[in-house]
Amino acid sequence: GVVGLGTGSVACYARPGQDYIYYEIDPLVAKFASDPQHFTYLSDCTPEPNIVLGDGRLSLASEPENHFNLLLIDAFSSSSVPTHLLTLEAVGLYLSRLSEDGVLVMHVSNNHMNLPKVVARVADSLGAPARYQYFNPTPEQAELEDAHASQVVVLARTEAALAKLDADPNWVVLTGDGRRPWSDDYTNVIGAIMEKKR
Repeated sequence: GVVGLGTGSVACYARPGQDYIYYEIDPLVAKFASDPQHFTYLSDCTPEPNIVLGDGRLSLASEPENHFNLLLIDAFSSSSVPTHLLTLEAVGLYLSRLSEDGVLVMHVSNNHMNLPKVVARVADSLGAPARYQYFNPTPEQAELEDAHASQVVVLARTEAALAKLDADPNWVVLTGDGRRPWSDDYTNVIGAIMEKKR
């Protein structure tokens, strides 16, 4: 499951036999991503994509529990962050939709806010194991592959589900700092901005 369609580039990670469901709130984004005159990721890699229009969190709430092996939340890189996708209740929902060994991948790169800390506090409160990676491309990667720096957090229902990541030194254990996690009743956007500037 993919929340945040964008141009549909994630489609090209699909392997034979895998089914992807894309959740996208903006019909125009879905229209342009699906039009090969603009972008060809979907048409080349997952023809006839299953795109569910609407708020990703609300759409996931209607999916059965234990449904996904992988759930990607990729909706935080713009200046306008949908905070309701980063709360205790939201992450608890995502985890409930994962299979026992499934993983929740959250692309939390943001120019203005320290979102890994936000997710770390939520994960701690939920008792969910989490791993973090900051990818900083080499000059060669940036030039040849058009790679950009990115931050990713992976959560799961069990430590065993993250065993493969633990074998890679680029992934580190992510823990909270005991501060209040975001919830549907509380978000601290200014605090996340200030932590980014430190």
